[in-house]
Amino acid sequence: MKKLFLTLFVAFATAVLLWACSSSNRVVRFPLVGASNTTMLVFEKVELTDTATVLTVRGFYTPEHWIKVSPSIHLVAQNKEYELIGSKGVEPGKELFMPEDGDSCFTLIFEPLPNACSEFDFIDADAKNGWRMYGIDLTGKRDVANPTGLPRELKYTSKEASDTLEYAYTFGETTVNIHLMGYREGCVTDMVFPVNSMFEGQRSIDVEIDPATGTGSVTFMQYGTGCAFPVVNGCGYGQFFIAPNETVDLYVNLAYINQTLQYNYENYKNLAIKGCWTKGSVYDALNNQDSEDVIVLPDSLSIGELIRYDMTADEFTGALIDFYRAVCEHAHAQKSGSWAKEICKADAFNTCLIFLNQDFRRWAERESSVTADYKHDPILPEHYARMFACVDIENPWLLMNYRSEEVAKAAQKMVSGGYDDTLACWGKARGAVEKAYKNELTDAELQTMRSWSNPFYADMCEDILRCTRESIANSSKDLEHVEDIAPEALFQAIIAPHKGKVILVDFWNTWCGPCRKAIKEIEPHKTGQLSSDDLVWVYIANGTSPIGTYSNMITGIKGVHYRVSDAQWDYLTSKMFDIDGIPSYVLVNRDGSYSLRNDLHDINKMVTVLKEELEKE
Repeated sequence: MKKLFLTLFVAFATAVLLWACSSSNRVVRFPLVGASNTTMLVFEKVELTDTATVLTVRGFYTPEHWIKVSPSIHLVAQNKEYELIGSKGVEPGKELFMPEDGDSCFTLIFEPLPNACSEFDFIDADAKNGWRMYGIDLTGKRDVANPTGLPRELKYTSKEASDTLEYAYTFGETTVNIHLMGYREGCVTDMVFPVNSMFEGQRSIDVEIDPATGTGSVTFMQYGTGCAFPVVNGCGYGQFFIAPNETVDLYVNLAYINQTLQYNYENYKNLAIKGCWTKGSVYDALNNQDSEDVIVLPDSLSIGELIRYDMTADEFTGALIDFYRAVCEHAHAQKSGSWAKEICKADAFNTCLIFLNQDFRRWAERESSVTADYKHDPILPEHYARMFACVDIENPWLLMNYRSEEVAKAAQKMVSGGYDDTLACWGKARGAVEKAYKNELTDAELQTMRSWSNPFYADMCEDILRCTRESIANSSKDLEHVEDIAPEALFQAIIAPHKGKVILVDFWNTWCGPCRKAIKEIEPHKTGQLSSDDLVWVYIANGTSPIGTYSNMITGIKGVHYRVSDAQWDYLTSKMFDIDGIPSYVLVNRDGSYSLRNDLHDINKMVTVLKEELEKE
């Protein structure tokens, strides 16, 4: 009996010992990534053994396009690098083409990480804009709802507030101080935040991030309540509302994007509940709500499925109204708080207005029975009146939506009896703002707005007009006037004064984010390695760049500037150079020959090519 007991004890001890010896073998599924500069990769699984670290990777990209894993890619943990030693499903250094669904799967094998390792980094430092993914967690214990760096008072906020939020009928300078939580140097290449407002539409605010600290600050003029979207490396991190004359601290959770990608897989349920928080805004309670309270519409409530190509305007409007009412019923049936219900309803209403403003009948599937010469009957003011009759115009929640611009657009198309009517004021004010940015708003029109009961509208337009005229005056020395030159002769007229020099012609516009980003990247080189009197920078925009915004922007761009007419732009971009998007570049050599060079979208290549051209005699 003692021998049997001893045998069982030895067997048990041996099993425990074997288990202890293999305890370093760990499997972590969908580990949290603290910060990343890419949305192409998701780590489905990390396996840690005594001989290797094995990463099962999902690669995402456009179908039939490719991604490439660099042979020099490596892991970093505890200040030590761990090299790539093998792979399956991908050959390092060669293109991996995406399947039809744009979702590939491959395995990367690295040297083994230390047993005590709690996190690691995934780095491709050799490639320009190479993949950098930091703080890949191996513990599974990180509190994803309250990331490191979030102030304590913002970690546990109420899901509901009793006060009704109001639209801010004011204007003034707003300052946003940015804090990127989880930031590591190299993980952020650029940051902007588009600001949507009811009367101005969308403006994109560029943000300078300190590469050492991951912080930044920006100040801008704001007219009325705005809804902003932190965009880091081209990816959105939620939204937040701001009022004019505020100084707001914005905290951005850099772990958010990778977690939302992981959420696409059914076996991963721990979605990061927020992308950003604010501190110091009158809208903090709204901005910092727990996103678990968001009402998600069921698949059965799909607005697109209600729209037919051959609908009459009456039928189309009726379908939108039916959708809105169905969403309202669904929202009221949920257990979510009242704010969540109001947000859901406002979002549905603004979605309906988008469909109406853009007449989405044109994009519905066209049945074979519809004749080729079929024409849609027009959407009239009465259809907008029917839509607005579904809501309480005085409900501020209608405007507490990132698409409140659609309300003002729709109001512009209404027929109203008087200027003090709410809808009339919204529509007239939006039209006046458009004119003010173009320096076309007359004193008589401003005087009429002065008779309205709310002075905000006239004050706003007068301030925009003042800023526009100041910008035009300040930029007068920078803007070349070519409005009287025939389109066919324009390009030669532009390059003729610079004969014998190298000329880079940049087709751009103020509203084009990639254009602004490229200009920002190349600007330092003009006083650096491309500093030369033999290199001329020419910038051509058109009337879609509001004159006020344009005039203000070009003062910070070294070069020769032209804001051409629609006819001139169409000739240059369509007939002369066949340009299908901006930014686009034309390189003019010393001998006067020129060619469209969109390979110069790569700033490093642009610098190399221009240096080579300057060295030629």
